[in-house]
Amino acid sequence: MGDDKMGRKPVVWVNAFQVKPGKLDEFMRIQSEELRSFAEQDTVNGALGSRLLRASHRDRAIAIALFESVEAHQSWLKQADFSAHYDKIKDLIEGAEGDYYTVEAAYGATIE
Repeated sequence: MGDDKMGRKPVVWVNAFQVKPGKLDEFMRIQSEELRSFAEQDTVNGALGSRLLRASHRDRAIAIALFESVEAHQSWLKQADFSAHYDKIKDLIEGAEGDYYTVEAAYGATIE
């Protein structure tokens, strides 16, 4: 995971989902509701923001969350109970893969 290299600098958690055919609209609805709930709670120390992206021509989605550090994200994971949310999406996805990323270069406006 490269925690030593990342240290306490901001990190981006990227989770890529392969959604089952015909289930993308339902998946996006559920994920959007979860993101909205997460934003309204505003109780996560170190959370800086998140985005949910939908592929244009395939059954894929990407969830992106920015945290102050890897430690902040891992602390949030320990606090949160994802079992209820996972129960809502588990039959809609074929798989998911997540990892930490750091911003190495940026240009232009933020995504809205």
